[in-house]
Amino acid sequence: MTLILNWAATLAYFAVFLIGLVTCFKNAHEALLYRKYTFISIRNKRKYTLNAIANSTVAVFGVLGLIQAFIGV
Repeated sequence: MTLILNWAATLAYFAVFLIGLVTCFKNAHEALLYRKYTFISIRNKRKYTLNAIANSTVAVFGVLGLIQAFIGV
């Protein structure tokens, strides 16, 4: 029974991780789209650019961490 629970916990962990990863990339994409609007101020364009950079960085570091976990370092 513990083997089944271990697999279920592992699958749940990866499901939550992948949902967070997709959300980070989606938020970055939306921020880049909002940045292209012509009617927003320069301050808001900078805010959306920094938001996209931050979300992309978190997502890339998440992917690198997942690769590192698979390697077993």
